[in-house]
Amino acid sequence: MRPAAGLAARLIGAALLAGCTSTTIGRSQPVPGYLGIADLATLAGSVPDAPSANSPEQARDIALSQRFRALEDTDRWWMATAHAEVRPPEAAQHFDCALGTRLAEQPRPALDRVMGRLLVDSERLAVDLVARHPRLRPLAVPERRSCQRLNEASRLGATSYPSVAAVAGAAYGEMFADLAPDRALTARQMGQEIGFSRAVCATNWPSDVAVGHALGVALYEASSTEDDFALDLEAARAELIAARAEGLTNPGCASEGLALAQGQAILGD
Repeated sequence: MRPAAGLAARLIGAALLAGCTSTTIGRSQPVPGYLGIADLATLAGSVPDAPSANSPEQARDIALSQRFRALEDTDRWWMATAHAEVRPPEAAQHFDCALGTRLAEQPRPALDRVMGRLLVDSERLAVDLVARHPRLRPLAVPERRSCQRLNEASRLGATSYPSVAAVAGAAYGEMFADLAPDRALTARQMGQEIGFSRAVCATNWPSDVAVGHALGVALYEASSTEDDFALDLEAARAELIAARAEGLTNPGCASEGLALAQGQAILGD
């Protein structure tokens, strides 16, 4: 079995994030976001306009997006497929190797709650921003393969800017950096990789991802000033400490390392 196919078998079942104003934990328990309307409006107002169709920025996006064709059907491609799932509890597993643990081994309700509430605000921002800044996906101009099955509306809708998954991934990376300061660098790197996966998958342009990442960091900083966030974070910290004390690791970490190296090789060319 090819390495990519082996990783693919472990990653089957990832789904594309749907933009909405609420999310669920474990698919059944709705959670609110942390931020109010005014806070979200401030964050949305900080986002620059999307690159126009004939701009130098768009030309750079097209050139870089075409380079990512080299990652099709590699381990990094299958990792990107898995990263499409940004809802808890599954999304926490993206950070297993970065944290040296196995988060899915036991229920982590407090951790799921923090991630779920950050995701709600990421989605709420996206609903506003994609309306303000319509932009077609790389799948449409020029056409590229996606690592996921998308319906026609998702493929051709002007909903690329910014990348919602990049917003959520960056916020998660900041959260895990706070929860595990000794793994802060790798946690933030994985948060960034979740966004990069959207460019690998051709669902977002590289600049969509860059803007989304910056927005996710800002979203986390804004959330961290809320009183209920501090309470939730401390409960999640206790769960992560317990998880790391279990001494378990994710058996897919070797494949993950290969996938990450493949992505960095393309970026470094």
